[in-house]
Amino acid sequence: MCNVIVVGGGASGLTAAIFAGRNGHRVTILEHKDRVGKKILMTGNGKCNLSNMSDFHGKYYSSDKKSLQRIYDTLVSFGADDTRAFFEGMGLYTREKKDGGVYPVSEQASVVLDVLRCECDRLGIQTITGCEVCGINPRKKGGSVSCVCEEKNGEKEQIVFSYDKLILAAGGRAAPGSGSDGSGYRIAQSLGHSVIKPLPALVQLRCEGGFFKSVSGVRAQAGITLYIEDKASAFDKGELQLTDYGISGIPVFQFSRVAARALDMGKACEAGIDFLTFVREADRDCFVRSNADDAVFGYKTVQELLSGMVHKKVAVMICKKHKIGANVTVAQSGKRAVAGCIEELFDFRVKIVGTNPFENAQVCSGGVPLGEVNRCFESNLCRDVYLIGELLDCDGICGGYNLQWAWATGAIAGGSIR
Repeated sequence: MCNVIVVGGGASGLTAAIFAGRNGHRVTILEHKDRVGKKILMTGNGKCNLSNMSDFHGKYYSSDKKSLQRIYDTLVSFGADDTRAFFEGMGLYTREKKDGGVYPVSEQASVVLDVLRCECDRLGIQTITGCEVCGINPRKKGGSVSCVCEEKNGEKEQIVFSYDKLILAAGGRAAPGSGSDGSGYRIAQSLGHSVIKPLPALVQLRCEGGFFKSVSGVRAQAGITLYIEDKASAFDKGELQLTDYGISGIPVFQFSRVAARALDMGKACEAGIDFLTFVREADRDCFVRSNADDAVFGYKTVQELLSGMVHKKVAVMICKKHKIGANVTVAQSGKRAVAGCIEELFDFRVKIVGTNPFENAQVCSGGVPLGEVNRCFESNLCRDVYLIGELLDCDGICGGYNLQWAWATGAIAGGSIR
């Protein structure tokens, strides 16, 4: 029987603890917040998108192709079916939605955390909260963890925990209020690991333009293309949210990490927004000509014409940009001016100048390179130490993919300890 210490009580840490506990090991979880699993409660808007049954290829990012293949190999070893079986084995039943997303049937994130905590209790896993890790002292075999722990009376006490195996599951830097404050990276570096610069991912994008306040709050079905140095680099579609600082919504989140990396390298980034996705590409020229024809809609104001295609706030904003007054009709404006307005609705360009901070991000990109751990996520640099979850250089798109990575790495690392 091994003495296993798990640093971090999030999704990956709790899973690793359970799998190690099921193998008969003595397990202790050290969590620096006042309770475990805070980030689990935030996922899926409180409904907890546990995983996704769709093909995972193309849904993850890492620093290189070899690392990406390592991610795929991991998800073959422990995939969405395994995650569902894991939870159903603890009495939590799940359902698959049309997009492949897997949710608890109750659609309550709190229930997910409840079953994980209940299983930890059943296995006799000790959980110590309010526990800050100060240092790791590895030896030829095993080692010790130095901590400062907060007692019930508010006082702090220094404690040293010995381990045979240590699992680092301290998270990244996204949503630091949940516990992912970047401390895991510092611990990993103290053990000799490198860290690819963490940047916000699944996050809103900040854009240049004084008009954003006038359209703040608008939601629209749109297609969005990310341009890096004028080259189309990513595309997604869905509900776009316009804010007073830029753009948000699932389609923005899906490629936000690509924009963040490009901006960090000093590259110019733009978003091209197609507000008229209901028009087929082959029909666009005809759509522009017929709507700009003053013989058809000459009596309407240009704002009224555009309001039949897009949200009124967007119509007003486009007219102002083209210097067309509120009472100017299609006939008065002329075909060329009206056509220019409609054409811009197919490709409205905004300059991206940054992302929102880690506080607003769901996950982060970057972390410890996958080449520095083996297939069971044991460190190649420090014996008996494992690194899992968001601490590693892996991030997925929205839809349960990031939690799937957490469950998979936790299960494989914890289950490999014999």
